[in-house]
Amino acid sequence: MGKGAKKRGEAREPAYYQRWLGDYSGRKSQTGSVFDELLAGDGQVRPEWERFLRQLDKLRPGDFADRWQGARDLIRENGVTYNIHGDPKGGDRPWDLDPVPWVISESEWQFLSEGLAQRANLFQKLLADFYGERRLVRDGLLPPDLLFGNDRFLRPCADLPVWNDRPLSIYAADVARAPDGRWWVVSDRTQAPAGIGYALENRIVLGRMLPEVARECQLIRMAGFFDQLRESLAASSPNPGRKPHIVLLTPGPRNETYFEQAFLAGYLGLTLAEGEDLTVRQDRVYLKTLEGLEPVDVIWRRVDEEYGDPLELKTDSQLGVPGLLQAIRAGTVKLWNPPGSGVTESPALLAFLPGLCERLLGESLRIPSVATWWCGQEDARRTVLSQLDRLVVKHAFHKGAPVLFGRGIEAESREQLAASIEANPGAYVAQEEIPYSVAPVWNGQGFGSRQVVLRIFLVAGESGFVAFPGGLARVAAEGQERPGISMQQGSGSKDTWVLSPRAQTEPFVATRQRFPLDIRRDTGSLPSRVADNLFWTGRCAERSEWVTRLLREVISRVGSEAGFGALPEVAPLWDGLVGAGYLQAAESDAEPTAAGLEALEEALVAAAFDASDSYSLVSLNRELRRLGSLSRNSLSMDTWRVVRRLGEWISNTPDPQKLNDLLPTLDLLVNLHAALSGLAGENTTRNSGWVFLDLGRRLERASQATDLGIRLLELGEKERSRSLRAMLEAFDSAITYRQRYFFGPRLLPVLDTLFFDPTNPRSLAFQLGCLERHLAVIAFDAGEDSPDRNRRTLAAAFEEMEGMDLSAGDLEEEREKTEWTRSFFHTLQPVLWSFSDEIARRYFSLLHREGFVAGGEVTTRPELLHRP
Repeated sequence: MGKGAKKRGEAREPAYYQRWLGDYSGRKSQTGSVFDELLAGDGQVRPEWERFLRQLDKLRPGDFADRWQGARDLIRENGVTYNIHGDPKGGDRPWDLDPVPWVISESEWQFLSEGLAQRANLFQKLLADFYGERRLVRDGLLPPDLLFGNDRFLRPCADLPVWNDRPLSIYAADVARAPDGRWWVVSDRTQAPAGIGYALENRIVLGRMLPEVARECQLIRMAGFFDQLRESLAASSPNPGRKPHIVLLTPGPRNETYFEQAFLAGYLGLTLAEGEDLTVRQDRVYLKTLEGLEPVDVIWRRVDEEYGDPLELKTDSQLGVPGLLQAIRAGTVKLWNPPGSGVTESPALLAFLPGLCERLLGESLRIPSVATWWCGQEDARRTVLSQLDRLVVKHAFHKGAPVLFGRGIEAESREQLAASIEANPGAYVAQEEIPYSVAPVWNGQGFGSRQVVLRIFLVAGESGFVAFPGGLARVAAEGQERPGISMQQGSGSKDTWVLSPRAQTEPFVATRQRFPLDIRRDTGSLPSRVADNLFWTGRCAERSEWVTRLLREVISRVGSEAGFGALPEVAPLWDGLVGAGYLQAAESDAEPTAAGLEALEEALVAAAFDASDSYSLVSLNRELRRLGSLSRNSLSMDTWRVVRRLGEWISNTPDPQKLNDLLPTLDLLVNLHAALSGLAGENTTRNSGWVFLDLGRRLERASQATDLGIRLLELGEKERSRSLRAMLEAFDSAITYRQRYFFGPRLLPVLDTLFFDPTNPRSLAFQLGCLERHLAVIAFDAGEDSPDRNRRTLAAAFEEMEGMDLSAGDLEEEREKTEWTRSFFHTLQPVLWSFSDEIARRYFSLLHREGFVAGGEVTTRPELLHRP
């Protein structure tokens, strides 16, 4: 029984106690007593947790564990990831969520939100002073070294006009509870706070896992906060009177929180853009789109501030936008938050906040910072050096510098640290080590306890800062007792539940329209980079499906009792796989020995499972997942889930014991591809994004079909006849053929079904027809010096195929039409290859379009280019 029960003496335990808290043990850590969020000092369960546990206890036995497994599956299905640098899983590391929320009462939440709103207002005034008159330094309230020695003080930003007009649009603070129950601010996030998207995802997952518990506990919903967030984004536009164009500026998919950035952009309806997607012309920021330059009004910046403008800040940055600071000076764009706002994140500043708050706001700091000493002051330095064994030492300014816990280092190392502080005192701060409070976590059987810290987010509104009702709670990793909980150190997360004593109503006033309400049926302009990614997502998806179908057809025959004898039946499929590099194997006429058959089987297994080969099926599907993640903001959630499954399924499949064991996996992959095609066809709005996605699929399918047609017609007559049935199966057109003809496969009828029939969605003619329609939507620029010969050739080819009748009255006519078809395929194939390059040149490079920077470059993907 848990320690809390022993303290309760003769008090009768609630019914839920043994079920959930029988082994619960809180209140103790390696550093001594801590505050227990669940149990009060007398061992009684706190009232807000009492409400939660009584509702939780209504679940049937085993239901919580089953629901948690479903929630974990949902996290994987949604592709929620966080990249820990150096982790072998890289960007595929699943998000770590604990299923037990951190429960907080509404009254306590009110205290936190009001205290942090005061703190946000204080930072507003500090930024205005630091980048303005700097009176705090002149009046001696702040040492000059603390400001001018801080590398986060960006001098080129001193003349930005934003500092006197509410520079902070979004603010976050990490708060923790000390053993006496008081809340302390551990750190502030004023430049580009991360985590709000993960907090929303946590709520979505827990809301689906425990909907009745949340409802009965009267959990305060967070939807109103995101309405306020949208409203604040729109209201901050420097161009009122029209619908603002808002961009979320991301460092790109290598960033640890890229999932969150893409998720927020999709949830809020923002354009997700990288630095290369934006350009500055005549002091205005523009988005590079397929239609040309589109002005940008608001940028929610998730790129670190020093990388924002390579012209004036970090000159070797490839993440920012050249000229961005000048556009801010001109007042044509609003940044959330402006570059330079990170200066107030310095831990050294915490030592001076109480006095600064009294000076600037005329009131005491409601939520204090953890006790901090800046070693640049002599008295503070002496205090630090005399108590070094119990303090936490940090660099005063540098982000990412090591954090040293005095109690955890040897005496000799402490002496070296003391010498470093004496040599360069202004570079160090020391803070009191606070044992963070503990909260319940799920251990698989019941509740255990771990230390927790909470990040709370606030957004600036018309009447002040509004707090996110909850936040991102972070949980110490198993066995971790030392404060400094960090996701990069392997910590987990929690949803945070603020419980109200009354039935829930909308917590925020409805947002008001700030621009004319015009009905729109477009989804905005498509950035060229996104179009590029969608185009190659389509190509890679089709390539993966094509290889899957061909491998399935080959294995189903070679893996039968016929063995090597079945190779002539799949000769064009085999040659197609080998010729394109998807299969590393001997020629199909190899000597039919037992050793040869074994080598053939090994080659077929490797074609599916060899991750070291960039042309294997597992590599193709991983590339599809990567491209899908880059295009995720343009894909529906269901579409993304199928892409993710395709990217992961074969990787998680055990190596087959025999060749035919591969067939169920290939069957499933074919079904997943069918689901992907169906979702793309039925669930995707017919905008330019869908056009480029489908354009990639159709172009790839046309290229693969043409290549297979050539390989078929290059065979001898006898071998060609034996392979017609496999050709029909590979094109998924065997039933269509049998319904039309009451005789076995014959060459011209098969050619007509697979290549010339515009009603067959897998035929070459059908693909050319789709390409024609797509090109009508994204017509190339008129007035080009060199006409688009490839497009005209495609149109002529489609017209010629529509008019071609492959009926034959005698053997001679059959041979003539066969030869004509072979020549037609040879003519069409290079046109399709060069057409892909033409699309990249015309749409993705933007070099030829007026108004774009000359430094742009054609997006190419060598790992996906065809091998002619």
